[in-house]
Amino acid sequence: MRLGVTAVATRDGRREVGTAGGGGCVGLEHFARRSPESHGQEAARIAVVNLDARPAPAGTLPVVLACGDAGIWLHEAVGHGLEADFIRKRSSSYSDRTGQQVASPRVTLLDDPSIPGGRGSIAVDDEGVAPGAHLLIERGVLCGSLHDRTSARAAGLMPSGSGRRQSFRDLPLPRMTNTWMAAGDDDPADIVRSVRRGIYAVGFSGGQVNIAAGDFVFALTEGYLIEDGKIGAPLRGVHLIGNGPAALAAVSRVGHDLRMSEGTWTCTKDGQNVPVGVGMPTVKIDALTVGGTALAGSATGGR
Repeated sequence: MRLGVTAVATRDGRREVGTAGGGGCVGLEHFARRSPESHGQEAARIAVVNLDARPAPAGTLPVVLACGDAGIWLHEAVGHGLEADFIRKRSSSYSDRTGQQVASPRVTLLDDPSIPGGRGSIAVDDEGVAPGAHLLIERGVLCGSLHDRTSARAAGLMPSGSGRRQSFRDLPLPRMTNTWMAAGDDDPADIVRSVRRGIYAVGFSGGQVNIAAGDFVFALTEGYLIEDGKIGAPLRGVHLIGNGPAALAAVSRVGHDLRMSEGTWTCTKDGQNVPVGVGMPTVKIDALTVGGTALAGSATGGR
């Protein structure tokens, strides 16, 4: 089941759009926990917030990723590089790096198809293999990847249950299911307070990723300026630009507030679409390139 809502807000000739939604491997019982009206209210909130958004700063800044939806950044910028077909073809930045430090020691990354009701949850993969949880990165060290039968055979391993396909017409490929970064020990409020000037990234839209190099560009649908440790003015036109492995190496703080996104995310690979779940705690990346419309240092004010 999936639900998507779009709201439009206008003021003085300015028009902004907000979207919200949710779902997973669940039925209508989802609405006992989260009503359709609440999704509409969230979409309206985002649209109204964006009416007050000011141009985003541009430059290299610390970025705090909010818990939940920021997991889609992790999925795209890092997760695809851990799918074994890319690793086997040496088109991944993680090829030949098993056992090496590939991220900050604060980073542990998992993929688990067994989350009850998870958007990407499966009981058996599309090659008939019962999947289990996969520990991909542990305390910054690369320790696993996602295999279908073909890549597992090439690596001399048992298949891991990660072979997925859109329909019977398609060939299975190594794919993620529910992917997230494990919770850390930091208080999310303390993480924000540690930033003198930076970006608080809450909502994400489309992005582009070069899997071989790990380079990415993501647009935010909801973002705020952080000034003197406080979340301030909403921003528009924010783009986060960087390299997945380099960004993971620059993770300095990880919150204890892991949350799985309620978004109805769909992943495309080789023209095949499959549902996926993502999650994230609050995370501080010490430096990312922020593409905006104002020079860094020019946006001021609070919310």
